[in-house]
Amino acid sequence: MKKIESYGRIENGKKIYYNEDVHLQHIQEIGFANHFKETIEYGNKRTVDQNAYLFGAICKPILVRLIQEGWLEFSEYKVYKWLENKFSKVEMSNSKTGEVIETVKPLKELSTEEFDEVVMIDIRNYASEYLGIYIKLPHEYYKMSEEDYNSWKRGELSFKEALSTN
Repeated sequence: MKKIESYGRIENGKKIYYNEDVHLQHIQEIGFANHFKETIEYGNKRTVDQNAYLFGAICKPILVRLIQEGWLEFSEYKVYKWLENKFSKVEMSNSKTGEVIETVKPLKELSTEEFDEVVMIDIRNYASEYLGIYIKLPHEYYKMSEEDYNSWKRGELSFKEALSTN
């Protein structure tokens, strides 16, 4: 079975694809298929701006500090994986034996709230305490007031409008 993943949003009960042309091209390339399954995942998963913030405001400054400290083999992606392994651990238990093991939940699977707790609190505190660096808050990273940033997140302002009010 092959898989096509498309992303978008739902407005007024209609699916709106972020890149509809590519989505339609993939569908047309299928030709004939005698069945398909559609699953819609929705909710507060990590957003595009959270992803940009994670790499731009978190991974990049930590990478710079690690390189300054002599950890030359690090890259942004390795910093991301290191942070994921360090801060995104969950416990799983065996229902038959009661044995508990610790595993890593990928950062990309965190909900908005989990992301805020891990990234906004745990990683920022670690960076400050152990690496001696200040990690900007999202509104600082995007160069917006906190009020405009929150309005943008709620969809009340466009990104451009939120930037222009400063």
